[in-house]
Amino acid sequence: MAISYADPNLQSLLSSRNLDSCKSLSLLKQSHARLLKTPTPNSPNLSLTTKLVSSYGKLGDLNSALLAYGSYPQNPDVFLFNSLIQAYISSSFFQRSLRIYVQMLENDVFPNRFTFPLLLKACSSSLMLSHGIQLHTHSVKFGFNSNPFVTVGLIDMYMKNGKIKNARRLFDGMTERDVVTWNALLTGYSQNGMPEEALGVYNQICKVGVEVDFVAVASVIAACSQLRFLHQGKWIHSWVVKSGFGADVVIATALLEMYASSGDLGFAQVFDEMNAKDLIAWNCLISSSAQNGLIEDTFKLFVEMQNNGLKPNGSSLAGILPAVAHSGSLNLGKSCHGFIIRNGLHSDEFVMTALMDAYAKSGDLVVAHKLFDTIPNRSVVAWSSMIAGYGAHGCGSEALALFEEMQATNIKPNYITYIGVLSAAAHTGFVNKGREYFRRMVEDHGIIPREQHYTCMVDLLGRAGLLDEAMNLINSMPIKPSPGIWGALLGGCRIHGHVELGKYAADRLFDMNYWDPGFYVLLSNIYAAAGMWFEVRRVRSSMRERGLRKPAGWSSIEIGNKVHCFISGDMTHLDSGKIYQKLEDLMEDISKVGYVPQTKVVLHDVEDDVKENVLRNHSEKLAMAYGLLRTAPGTRIRIMKNLRTCEDCHVAAKFISKITCREIVLRDAVRFHHIKDGVCTCGDYW
Repeated sequence: MAISYADPNLQSLLSSRNLDSCKSLSLLKQSHARLLKTPTPNSPNLSLTTKLVSSYGKLGDLNSALLAYGSYPQNPDVFLFNSLIQAYISSSFFQRSLRIYVQMLENDVFPNRFTFPLLLKACSSSLMLSHGIQLHTHSVKFGFNSNPFVTVGLIDMYMKNGKIKNARRLFDGMTERDVVTWNALLTGYSQNGMPEEALGVYNQICKVGVEVDFVAVASVIAACSQLRFLHQGKWIHSWVVKSGFGADVVIATALLEMYASSGDLGFAQVFDEMNAKDLIAWNCLISSSAQNGLIEDTFKLFVEMQNNGLKPNGSSLAGILPAVAHSGSLNLGKSCHGFIIRNGLHSDEFVMTALMDAYAKSGDLVVAHKLFDTIPNRSVVAWSSMIAGYGAHGCGSEALALFEEMQATNIKPNYITYIGVLSAAAHTGFVNKGREYFRRMVEDHGIIPREQHYTCMVDLLGRAGLLDEAMNLINSMPIKPSPGIWGALLGGCRIHGHVELGKYAADRLFDMNYWDPGFYVLLSNIYAAAGMWFEVRRVRSSMRERGLRKPAGWSSIEIGNKVHCFISGDMTHLDSGKIYQKLEDLMEDISKVGYVPQTKVVLHDVEDDVKENVLRNHSEKLAMAYGLLRTAPGTRIRIMKNLRTCEDCHVAAKFISKITCREIVLRDAVRFHHIKDGVCTCGDYW
């Protein structure tokens, strides 16, 4: 039976104003129920039907919106169709919203100026470029191509789909531009990773005198965040406070992200000063803490957020899992995995990708790949993460095979994918394949090489001893060499003992005022390996003058729910006596089967017996000894080292794995070493 809305009392009850005041679904349904109890013989009211569909749609109840729409038996007009399109979009059924548009045209109902912005929003949200282009054609056909609302929708759609030039062309063709128009361009540049262009647009906005709103401010803060322009970001922060935008949670969250990406701990102060701390703000704080290496704080904040009555969502887990990956704690990863399953977050691809990455970086590549297999529609993010995981574990062939499989499924690689591919080639010594993939990246996929890609290539060539080719690549780059690129060349010089080129690379680093103590140590090691002890003393003296110290090396092993840390010559552990006795037995046993101390790695001008004593007490060996003491026979031993493991510990680990029939997984600052039966997955190429 058709439902009438003609009764004056009911029209008063369901007037636009009353429906707009229904801020909850229950209130809206109460009003609707009163209507249903009082049917009249008069024809249905089209405007109130439209308002009902719109109200249900905004509150996310698509089924009720469809029921209300179906109650109107006559020919619906464009406003009712628009309300139905909006209801589908609000429930993220973007394809279906386009079908309603087709149905509208089939019913000879023409779109109006509100129809296209709705449909273009659907194409923006679901990245449906081909449909967006068709809608652009339709907007011209129906005479709305000069309508500012439609044009802004088109700019946003093209920006969201990565068609920057199309969006810019539309913007440049507009005669009048309000703040919404400028925001579409500014936000588009920022979201497409073009922060310099975004800041340029912001400067234009200020010049033409358009009053900025919170959207523009949030976008320019995001641009500063991408560029790590902390000085400009702080200036904008000051302006935000003076202009009264500081209370806006969106802007405050953007400021929080800006400080975090710049490595400035001011993000904590921004959070403390926020009046309203919603889930998004908490998630941002958790993610910021993880990005800045505040691992313990990250977990405390995760608990504190829940104590404040907020339930973690997918973004919460995606924020905390990088901290798990950084810690290398397999038990923490398993705990998060259980939390994800219990809270129904296992269908979130971003959560599962972050969990997969955490397992890979905690040394369990098998579980990581099982999780990868459970993701139904894998995006380029999931593929890239799994490829990088294989590369870090020294499984270069598997990483490159997975890359080819990804392309066979018509997933287009991005610049992050190629960082993983080139890194895998570098770690495995696949020089020709690395060159080929670099070529394919540029020629086949049109990706402009970034600093990270050049760093991988210099690393690839440097490790292989092709130092002249690496230097030629640096000289031919269209970008200025970064500290990472010079550091990769310096690392290659250390491996192959090239003193002159190593000094040149180090000098370029020091010219850039890049005083990372690790690079000083590399240069010192190059000199020490060449027996140039005067130069060694000179470099170490320079470090002292600048207040630089080599970071202390440590190794850790997780047994049960406790992490045990060791430094070289450590005597602080409660079981030190047993550990050193076990280590003494191990060294004696492996010496009988061929182990010879690699004294060349002790880069000090001392006698060999002193060098052997130094090597014997390295933190990796102490952790291995403790693991053998406290775990059952056959148990895999997982060790984490904060620096690059030394060659002697690597050799010793291979012998220990063989005589104890244990698999040893050693994660250092560069990669994973899976050692079993005396053989390492790195193939001694590291």
